[in-house]
Amino acid sequence: MLAGVGLGSSAVTAAGATGANHRVPTPSAEAAAINADAARLASQYRGNRQGLQEAGRAEIRTGRNEATVAEFLKLGWARRLSAALEQHGAMLDSVHDRQVALGVAGVRYFASRIHSGLLRAGSGRLITVSLQAQELIAYDRGRVIVDTPVTTGRPALPTDIGAMRVLSKDAPWTMKSPWPRGSAEWYPDTPVQMVVWFTNNGEGLHDASWQPEATMGPGSQTGRYASHGCIHVPLAAVRILFTWVPIGTPVVVYPGDGSPVADQVAQQSVDALGNPTSGVRGD
Repeated sequence: MLAGVGLGSSAVTAAGATGANHRVPTPSAEAAAINADAARLASQYRGNRQGLQEAGRAEIRTGRNEATVAEFLKLGWARRLSAALEQHGAMLDSVHDRQVALGVAGVRYFASRIHSGLLRAGSGRLITVSLQAQELIAYDRGRVIVDTPVTTGRPALPTDIGAMRVLSKDAPWTMKSPWPRGSAEWYPDTPVQMVVWFTNNGEGLHDASWQPEATMGPGSQTGRYASHGCIHVPLAAVRILFTWVPIGTPVVVYPGDGSPVADQVAQQSVDALGNPTSGVRGD
């Protein structure tokens, strides 16, 4: 069912206008912190360069994912940190153990800076959804309110990617197919207990009584319970979200595959104001 609510011009830019207003370490302080951590890592992984490299690659994937969220929110301060993350990530394939340790330490440092800055940006309230992990996390001033597996849109009707906003909430609600009977995507009227709308083309966070909660999570977007673009959330989790989340809260859906930020951002399917360009969606 279409939400029918437009997204105002301040929807996404407001989050970008408020940067991370914390004290920025000097380059010398950054270098000192990275060198100290590199020394600890070199000792911890002595003789196990492969293990150290694997740890660094896991860290850079996380850092890239969160830098992608920051880029979608137009948080310009994160770009320097993202560039530094990549510079240190380039050291991970070195044949010199000390260089690898410096790379991992730098990746850890800048990934942590991106994460902490992201949680302080804007109002401090944020909902993120990783398509790769099929995971929703809701933050309130750095505190995790909800962390839950979800199911997003099927390949033919994927959930939109980019920075969107909570537009409205309804409880209860009956999802009505925007596709005619006989269409491959048609579905009968389907009641849900509550829905948090985040686009004006029919995408929302809602419970899905017809889907066993155990089937949510990684890979479920290609399974039998994949949605028509909405995000299926366990009932207990959506109850918390429905009560907690105010209108206007950013909802960022991102690929989450650990690829470079530019590659993830290239998959964006909303315009600069957070309005989807992909067409109608449903349950």
